[in-house]
Amino acid sequence: MTELPSRFTATPAQIDAYLRTILAEDTYLRFQQAIGEHALSEVVEDAQKVRASADNDGLYNADWREGWDDAIERVDPDLCGPSPSALIAFSDA
Repeated sequence: MTELPSRFTATPAQIDAYLRTILAEDTYLRFQQAIGEHALSEVVEDAQKVRASADNDGLYNADWREGWDDAIERVDPDLCGPSPSALIAFSDA
């Protein structure tokens, strides 16, 4: 993150550069969260299909179903909030 300019000595150009940086970082974070939410929603949907299919076939017991339900709840973006919660910085390598 860009260093916060001094509130006493900052020039308009420094303030502008700082605001552009933090607004861009917020935009990138929201983009990463949108991608993360979509990916996790697909994981939840697939896990629910597997659980329902095995449950319909009577293959597993209540402990197995609770385990699947717990795993689904741990990644469900509707229950857990946005992911990632902080901007992920990728290296140029």
